[in-house]
Amino acid sequence: MITRLPSQSTRRRNIVLLYTLYPLSSVALHQSIGPTSWFALAHLTLTAVLATALGIPHVLRVGRAIADDIDARLDERQLALRNAAYLDAYRVVASFMLLGIIWIALGIDKSLWWVPKTYNEWNIVFWGVIVLTLTLPSAFLSWREPDRADDREEAEVARA
Repeated sequence: MITRLPSQSTRRRNIVLLYTLYPLSSVALHQSIGPTSWFALAHLTLTAVLATALGIPHVLRVGRAIADDIDARLDERQLALRNAAYLDAYRVVASFMLLGIIWIALGIDKSLWWVPKTYNEWNIVFWGVIVLTLTLPSAFLSWREPDRADDREEAEVARA
């Protein structure tokens, strides 16, 4: 069961940070270093820093509390929330993959826009997909879990 959680606004901020910092920092890294031999090491270091310090542990904390618990310890609301999160995550990942394949197919065929060509560019896409698929169900759970009355009361007492 979920015990003490950060506030809903904090949880939502962590989710937004996770899903915006990775693509923005990857593009910035690609633009600054370019296709050098150090790119793979720099990208893996960047991914590790972003994943461990800024996003994944914070996002997964709430999601794993519900997702990994056995059904007997979850109430009906949490079971419904977990099932909806998995379904929504599956839909988002499936749509993302389908649109990505269409994007790449049309981009290669018509040469209308950027498509990954080098190993480093594919590396950015690969790790982005890994981050997305590993964290999306937990992100949905974390985003949707409301603030509990106990947590709100404790936060108000701490502020006073």
